Amino acid sequence: MSLNFLKRSMSTNIPKKIKSIIYSSHNVDDCTSVLSVLNHSVKNVNENSIVLRTLAFPINPSDINQLQGVYPSLPEKTLDLGTKEPSAIAGNEAVFEVIKVPEKKESKLSIGDWVIPLHSNQGTWTNFKILENENNVIKVNGLDLYTASTVSVNGVTAYQLVNKYINWGERAGNEWIIQNAGTSNVSKLVTQIAKAKGIKTLSVIRDRDNFQEVANDLEVKYGATKVISESQNSDKTFNKSELPKILGDEGTIKLALNSVGGKSSSSIARKLEKGGLMLTYGGMSKQPVTLPTSLHIFKGITSAGFWVTENNKKDPDEKRANVAEFIKLYETNKIISSENELEIVNWNVNEDSDEEFLNLVKKGITSSGKKKLVVLKWH
Repeated sequence: MSLNFLKRSMSTNIPKKIKSIIYSSHNVDDCTSVLSVLNHSVKNVNENSIVLRTLAFPINPSDINQLQGVYPSLPEKTLDLGTKEPSAIAGNEAVFEVIKVPEKKESKLSIGDWVIPLHSNQGTWTNFKILENENNVIKVNGLDLYTASTVSVNGVTAYQLVNKYINWGERAGNEWIIQNAGTSNVSKLVTQIAKAKGIKTLSVIRDRDNFQEVANDLEVKYGATKVISESQNSDKTFNKSELPKILGDEGTIKLALNSVGGKSSSSIARKLEKGGLMLTYGGMSKQPVTLPTSLHIFKGITSAGFWVTENNKKDPDEKRANVAEFIKLYETNKIISSENELEIVNWNVNEDSDEEFLNLVKKGITSSGKKKLVVLKWH
């Protein structure tokens, strides 16, 4: 069967209805209460339209914050979906399969390509997407389902944290990154990306009964150079006697990555070399970032915020390049699959009722544990 025949036959496979999770209001206390399922008609599809079939979408903390109404970036609500109140489709991240491409003009996309949205706020908790501009997606062929569905947030965040702010390579093998929340998905990607670049990593994790088991996993499986506990991180004696042994005679920490805040953030900042940088991209402890005055005056460190959504908005071409480099690392076994970092929730698209679909998303929002990935079962 020729590719042209396949394209022609698949181009007729345009959905009559699209099923999406939508919201028109916000609720801080119970964000699931604002969600509903909408079966909306497909409008304005023509020979130049691109049709995407959703393969999987994660439920991210930023998605939940949007539903709560507390996230700084929110999608525009519209009446275009045919609702009584202006509404938006929930979700910011997903991986899609191209099932229709423009029929009478050349396209960079081919049927069967896997793609992710270039921008946030596009509405991804849905079974189909219709595009008029192929430049609004990025190809992710080469990644597995789990890594492709989370590369836009976790993957690009980790890649930029390592590569965007520091000029590495002046002292190869002696330059370090320190990061707290060492068991987080982003932190695990940071250690892998850094290792591929020849940068050493010192990961800080919570004290726990199985500390050594977790530390060994982070070092052996995910490439962390050394893992220490939060109690060691804040211990002055450890910092004076043990830390120099870990870093080596010429080792220095140029970059600190903070996603915890509070005491943990000040402790990792203290370990920075003169002129070092601390980037804050989260605040799991819900405590403020408080740094000693001496770090600013005598060590000249810089403390800055990091928000991947804003970075990508300012420079979408950088995101494209980051994803391309990430895929290269994955294909050369420098980055392992994100499958084990996720809890899979299956949506049987052709069998589950609207209520069952809505309930599985609500449960994905409210249940604890690993990040939930909704995987669409089409057959």
